[in-house]
Amino acid sequence: MENYPELMKSRFDGPTYDSRRDSLLSFLKSPVRNYKESPTVKDYVEITEKELERMSLGLVPEETEISEAPEKFDISMINGKIYRAPKEKAGIRVMDLLEAARDPGSGFKPEFLAEKGDDRIEFLINSTWQKGLFINVPAGFSGEIKIHNRSDSGLSFAFKSVILCGDDSNVKITDVYESTHEGDGIQGKNIYLFLGIRSKVQYDYLQDKDIGTVDITFIKSFLSEYSEFSIYHVNHGGNKVLFSNESIQRGDGSDFRTYGINFSDGNQKMDIRDSSFQIGTATSADVHVKGVVLGKSSTMHRGNIDIELESIKSTGYYDSKILLMSKDGFANTKPALLIKNNNTRSKHSSAISSVDDEQIFYMQSRGIPRNLAKNLITGGFVGSLVEKSGDDILTEVVGRYSEGIVIDD
Repeated sequence: MENYPELMKSRFDGPTYDSRRDSLLSFLKSPVRNYKESPTVKDYVEITEKELERMSLGLVPEETEISEAPEKFDISMINGKIYRAPKEKAGIRVMDLLEAARDPGSGFKPEFLAEKGDDRIEFLINSTWQKGLFINVPAGFSGEIKIHNRSDSGLSFAFKSVILCGDDSNVKITDVYESTHEGDGIQGKNIYLFLGIRSKVQYDYLQDKDIGTVDITFIKSFLSEYSEFSIYHVNHGGNKVLFSNESIQRGDGSDFRTYGINFSDGNQKMDIRDSSFQIGTATSADVHVKGVVLGKSSTMHRGNIDIELESIKSTGYYDSKILLMSKDGFANTKPALLIKNNNTRSKHSSAISSVDDEQIFYMQSRGIPRNLAKNLITGGFVGSLVEKSGDDILTEVVGRYSEGIVIDD
């Protein structure tokens, strides 16, 4: 990567250059982790330096075969480029991120790009993104936005989204990521959501890319005073998946809720991270994640409840449950509490278990085949989370994933 600074200088300019440079410096200063702290290092999701180089230096060609998303989606994107956007929807503006940064009337603010993140790979994506999306939801808006992202599995690239939700807005966003063809592309994306005062946002995320793709995602929500952010995330596709979801709760009285589900099968490896960073007073964070492990796959759940010194009268809870459906699979959970004042309440819990044979026997005695019984148990295990979303897309696909599970005893 030593030649990258000169390449960046020749490829990028304009209003994003300073933020790209600062992010690159943060990346270069960040040490490469060696994972010596854990005896299970072999089961971690490792993104190699070569893969990062492919992601950051990749070029996205113009799409020649355009197949837009179904009409139920307001925004259709192919390989990071906007192909369909609502022309008029209560004042919502949808733009290419670079164009928004250049347009004084877009509502874009330079401080959106000043947020560099806190992870080495996140720094790199913030420096090297080739395509981007900007959505400006006006103050007082109430409604839904559905986004469909389709990418070529063989392409490697970095992508960035910035979503601004104005004061007192109430918006539900469904964001679907799928792929076409087969390939081993390295695809990274940062999705940053900025919530105005008293805004309420539900963000429903689905990733179901080709099994050869490496998918890297960092989602960050920046919460103002008395804002509420709920995220429902589902990860199913990809060869290696690194997914990070974190709240930055600077506003007093802000509320962060997470409901996550992942399915791993075959030789998939998934690293699912959900964390809160609570700064304002009387903030709350509530994290619930569930995983299903099949085949020789592995799932890692990690999460921090981080309540800072000034965040008094705050609460934080992290809960992880993984259903291990295969003797050859691997599962691990690593929750942590980082509490820096004594006027707060927090706790964490985690559990890894297999399907209870007594439950299976009971269902078989009622005429239900063994594999179907396990499908029903799995569906109930994850379905209780996704049903809370009220999102037809997430509910349908999670039900389909559960029904399609084939278990070898």
